[in-house]
Amino acid sequence: MDLGNLDPATLRLVVQMHLDDLNALGETVSRKGKGRAGEKPDFDVAIEGYRDELLRASQLLSDEVISQSIARAVIQDAGALQALEAEEQRAASDREMALQLSGMKNLSKSTAFRPSTPAVDEETLRRLEALWITPDTAASFGQAESSTWASTRKPEGLGQNTKKRECVACNDLYYSFDMVSSSGCAHNYCRECIESLFRSAMLDETLFPPRCCGNQLLLETCRYILPPALVGQFQAKKIEFETPNRTYCNIPTCSTFVPPQAIKGNIATCVRCRATTCTICKKAAHANTDCPDDPSTQELINLAETEGWQRCHSCSAFVELDRGCYHITCRCGGQFCYLCGDPWKTCSCPQWEETRLLDRANDIVNRGAGAARLPAWQRANLVEQERQNQIINHECQHERWSSLQGRHRCDECHHTLPNYIYECRQCRIMACRRCRYNRL
Repeated sequence: MDLGNLDPATLRLVVQMHLDDLNALGETVSRKGKGRAGEKPDFDVAIEGYRDELLRASQLLSDEVISQSIARAVIQDAGALQALEAEEQRAASDREMALQLSGMKNLSKSTAFRPSTPAVDEETLRRLEALWITPDTAASFGQAESSTWASTRKPEGLGQNTKKRECVACNDLYYSFDMVSSSGCAHNYCRECIESLFRSAMLDETLFPPRCCGNQLLLETCRYILPPALVGQFQAKKIEFETPNRTYCNIPTCSTFVPPQAIKGNIATCVRCRATTCTICKKAAHANTDCPDDPSTQELINLAETEGWQRCHSCSAFVELDRGCYHITCRCGGQFCYLCGDPWKTCSCPQWEETRLLDRANDIVNRGAGAARLPAWQRANLVEQERQNQIINHECQHERWSSLQGRHRCDECHHTLPNYIYECRQCRIMACRRCRYNRL
C-alpha cells in the first residue's frame, strides 16, 4: 500500500488503528515463558519499539497540520501585513517630518519603532509555500475544495496539465512549490536535481557556478529548497573557487583550502590543523628565509614548455590544446590565448591553426553514416565546409541544439552515452544533457 498518496487525516487514522491493534495485542497475547530475571522478553521490547515509532509518526503528522495551518494563515494575510507595514512606515515618516518642521532635533524616539526588515519577506513566503497545500494541489491530496478554490479551477478537457511542471534534468513532473526555476531560460528543477547540481558544482569546478543554459542559478533563489548544511558548504566552496592563486595546506592528509583571511604576507595558516604553508611554492613555510626555488614546480614548468602547454593567467593551471582554435576557456572561467597566455582578444596572435581546424573538421565529417564510403571529392567538400563553419562559429554561444541517435561521446566531459547525444547546430560540438544545460 502506497501511503504517500493518502491525505493527513487518513494517515492519522491509520496510525491510530495500528496503536489500538498494538494495545489489544499486548493485552490478549500470553507472554509467559522462560526468561532471565530483570530482563524484558523480546516480545515486550518489540512492542515498545513499534509503539514509539507509531507515536513519533503521529506527532509528525500533527506538526505537519499545524505547520500548514500557520503557512496558510501567513500566506493569506501577507497582503494585509504588508499594507499595515506600509501604513506604519508612512506614519513614522510623517511624524519625523513634523518633528523636523517643529525644530526638534532628538528623533530617536520617533524612529525607534520603525521596522528594519519587511514583516514577510520573499524567502519566507516561498518556504511557507513549500509547506502549504496550494489550491491547485488540494484535490490531489484529498482535501475538500472551498467554493473560492472551485471557482478558480479551469474546466477539464483543455488538454493542459497546469498542476505539475517538468524537471529539465530528470523529466519527471512535480508541483511548482517543490521546484526552482532558472530566471533566464525558465527551465525548472526539482528538489533532488537542484541539490545534485549544487553538490556537483562543489566537486567539479567546470560546473561552478551552477547554471542552466548559461544563466546562473543564484543561491538566494534556491536556498529555500536546499538543505541548510548544503547551503553552508556551498558558500564556503564559493569562496575557494572565486579565489585566484589558491593555497592549500601542505600536509597531504589535510590539504584544506586556506582562505585569504588566514594569509599574512606569504604565510598561510591552515584553519583545520594550524600548519603553515608558503603561498609561493605551496610547501611548508620557510622560517625567516625567502622561498627557495621549488624543483618539482620548475620541472613541471620545463615539461610544459617542451610540450607546448599554456598556463591560465587566472588560476595558473596548465592547459593542453588538442584541436580547434586558440581560444581557451579554463575550468576556472578564465579566457586566454593558447599561444601567448594573455587574456583573450588582448593580443595580436592568430586565432586558429589550419592543421587543428582540419583535424576537427575531419572528426565532424566522420560522424556521418557512410562517411568512409564517400568519394574523395565529396569528402573533401564536406571537410572544407566544416572548416569554414569552425572559423565562423569558433565563439559559438550554443543556442540551437539537435539530437543525434546512437552511441556518442561527449566532447566536454568525455563520457559515452549509449542512446543519444545533443549536437550544437552551429559549432557541431556534442554534449551530454548535463554539459548542455549546466556546463557550456
